[in-house]
Amino acid sequence: MTPTRIALTAGEPRAHVQLAVGALAPRLITRDATRAHVAVTAAGMVLLGGDHVHVAIDVGPGCTLEIEDVGGTVAYRGAPSSWVLDVRIGVGGTLLWHGLPFVVTDGADAERRSSLTLADGARALIRETLVLGRHGERGGRLTSELTVVDETGPVLIERLEADGAAPQPGVLGQNRVIDAVIAVGFRPPARPGDLEFDRPGSMARHLSDHTHGSPLDPVWDAWAGAAAERAHAEEAVIAR
Repeated sequence: MTPTRIALTAGEPRAHVQLAVGALAPRLITRDATRAHVAVTAAGMVLLGGDHVHVAIDVGPGCTLEIEDVGGTVAYRGAPSSWVLDVRIGVGGTLLWHGLPFVVTDGADAERRSSLTLADGARALIRETLVLGRHGERGGRLTSELTVVDETGPVLIERLEADGAAPQPGVLGQNRVIDAVIAVGFRPPARPGDLEFDRPGSMARHLSDHTHGSPLDPVWDAWAGAAAERAHAEEAVIAR
């Protein structure tokens, strides 16, 4: 499939935003000199068995990109499918992506790989919700990888393998939903039980058997506010 691409660079009076439609269709909502708000929705049925989706995102130095997910993603029964996200964030840049659930239905075999590369002073906040099965289903097979690196090396490397038809003790247990808010490149407000990384960043995670009523909704709001404050401070420094 043709890659979906979103690229943001600063400009006057408005930032330059490049959008390329692939399996996902990005649409520009608002922008100013350094910020853009983009919505993404599926351009067709995805992920069907055998689909291979690639999304590339580039956030320019000193820019803030907010991505609004519309509709989420469902991996359907069939041949192995993949969903690959490559993100590069320039010096002092910020990415905010509140992803909607990624659902793996019965009989699906899905691979999801997300890679983020942060330049000096860059930061990202991502909401990731992985769901085994629709209502009444146990779900298919899911392999999910998340890799974050900055100029000094790896910040976070994580891999999850789960299969609704053959649950593994110590992975998800009887749960079928793993919900996470992931902050990298900055320290969000501390909460008991969160995982703090060696370098600036934290993860809040919740396991459940349903997607509604997640306790991480207010966490996203608080951490997004912290990321925005850092971005404003960075913009003020660049403006000088």
